[in-house]
Formats: sequence, structure tokens, C-alpha cells
Amino acid sequence: MNSKKVLISLATVVAVAAGIIGISSSSHNNSVSTTPVPVADTPTISKTNATQKYKDGSYTATGSYRSPGGIDNVGVTVTLKKDIVTNVSITPMPHDSTSSTYQHLFLGGYQSLVVGKSIDSIKLGAVSGSSLTGIGFNDAITQIKAQARI
Repeated sequence: MNSKKVLISLATVVAVAAGIIGISSSSHNNSVSTTPVPVADTPTISKTNATQKYKDGSYTATGSYRSPGGIDNVGVTVTLKKDIVTNVSITPMPHDSTSSTYQHLFLGGYQSLVVGKSIDSIKLGAVSGSSLTGIGFNDAITQIKAQARI
């Protein structure tokens, strides 16, 4: 029973001393900010994501270009993972039969120039004999980069 009284007395002395120290330090230390600084809630960014410029996912845009027959379009869908194109597809949207021929020529050769590459390095010119479809493709890639930017 005596040990219980000693523990209660000791706890009381510690509590009183802590209160006195707290009052003393707050009255003498007015220049210290009392605004709490969050520590545990601060988000961390892994080194892998720190350099990533685009969100992973699939994006679609329609690129335009001028051909001798008028304005032509090409639909482009790109899947990105860590800024690398992992998949790409094109939907031809020709204005006329000549444009249709060239867009289909482009379809036959563009994928190997795009898949596995950084989206920032993609800038296509003439592909498989189609010199203008690449302009529309590049326009769509520019739009996709704007959509996906982190």
C-alpha cells in the first residue's frame, strides 16, 4: 500500500513540475511560433515518378493536316506508361480516296517508329510513302501530350 502512495505522490510532483515549466516557458518565449507544422501528412514522391512528365493511361486525339484535296484528319490513340508509348492505334479519317490511300500506307509502317519510344521523342515525317499523314499524327501527339501532362 505504501508503494501505491509513493507512486501517486511522484506522479503529482511530476505533473505539477511539468505545468510550472510549461507556464514558465510560454511566458518567456513569446517569439516562438505555435503554428503546427505537418510532418506525417507530407506526400512523398518516388524517384521513379519525380522525372515522369505524363500520367500513365490511354489518350485519344484527332490530328489535322492539309492535303491537296483539303483538310484531312487522323484519329490517334496512345497508351503511356512512364512516358513511354506502349500501344498506339490510328483511325483513318480521309477527306477523299487519295487521302485514304496515303493514310492506309501510313498505317502499314508507323507503329515500329512509335511503340517503345518516349512520347517526347516522337516526331514522324514520311512513313511508307505517305508524307502528309505524319503531320496529322504529330498534331495528335501534341494534343495527347497536353492531355497527359502531370
